[in-house]
Amino acid sequence: MVLYNWRGQWPMRRWEHQRIFAWKTCFPGPVTFLNIGFPFNPTWVSQLDPDLVMVDATALAARYTPIGLGGLRRAMDAVPARARRVAAPLDEFLGLQALRALLVETRIDLLLTALEPVLWDEVYPVDQRSYVLRRFLTAYVDDRLMRRSSSDLAGRPISVSYRAWETPAWLGEMGRLKREVGLRAEAWAQAGGHRADVAVDGQRRLAGEAWIRLLGASRAVVGVEGGSSIVDPKGDLLTSDLASAGSEGWTPPSSAIVLPRGGEIRAMSPRHLEAVATRTFQVLVEGDYSGVLEAGVHYQPVRRDLSDIDAALDRSQDPQRAQAMVDRAHAEIVASGRYSWRTVVGDITRQVLA
Repeated sequence: MVLYNWRGQWPMRRWEHQRIFAWKTCFPGPVTFLNIGFPFNPTWVSQLDPDLVMVDATALAARYTPIGLGGLRRAMDAVPARARRVAAPLDEFLGLQALRALLVETRIDLLLTALEPVLWDEVYPVDQRSYVLRRFLTAYVDDRLMRRSSSDLAGRPISVSYRAWETPAWLGEMGRLKREVGLRAEAWAQAGGHRADVAVDGQRRLAGEAWIRLLGASRAVVGVEGGSSIVDPKGDLLTSDLASAGSEGWTPPSSAIVLPRGGEIRAMSPRHLEAVATRTFQVLVEGDYSGVLEAGVHYQPVRRDLSDIDAALDRSQDPQRAQAMVDRAHAEIVASGRYSWRTVVGDITRQVLA
């Protein structure tokens, strides 16, 4: 059984839809989905008597409101004692104390975390956890992306593309970079007479397959790791006036921890895997990228101050060099199947049901 919580944006972002519903095609048995964002009867859960319950990030985000938290608790209280319980939060820098308590209260067996292993004991202290941790990516490659065929880079009409949502100050330095990298790419395109499709601050949002189509029409895409430079243990950011959080001079609540530069919570985002799958040349701010993408091998790195981004984007215009890099990334990351939903669901199933 997969528990999720969805009442908002439709269509879903492609990677969120895949994360929730990949279990239907990849789990070796029947799967039931329960959207706790709408009224439900807890006896449905107990009567189904599932062997494994997967608590999606959207369901864990229900902890931000009393009504949402109540729904999640009702669902988890109805889970049979024998069932194995897996949780996969993706917002571990927000409301961390409530998340820790919820993981213990709901008797989670396996926690799937996007955090670097070096941060595990700091974020989830050993003496406060009763579950095993496993590293988990924010997204994996689905069967449709693995089968996708892409044209040669030289024939693509768009030189560089990018999208960013509103980047409020409470994301810290990471938020600034998410916006700035797009602006710098747009400036490069204008200066060189290249065609760009860049939007920041949530403009011209793309959902479903629209983002994949844009990548498939682009020679290059810019980006940075997902994450935050601020950790909010008590959830005060969620109750503060976030409408003013992006304004100049805004300061986070006193309970928030502002991490020094280089101390961010960072992870590869779904769009990086999607770019690999569509063989789009990636110009990315240097980072670890969850140990999946290697600088100079799978993407063209740029410094954190973006001082060399123009030179990096120039390299995307070299057809032979750029094609070789995207083909290598596709072969090692996508075609290999190492980072497919089928592989990771199988691994998790064997781990918890062995």
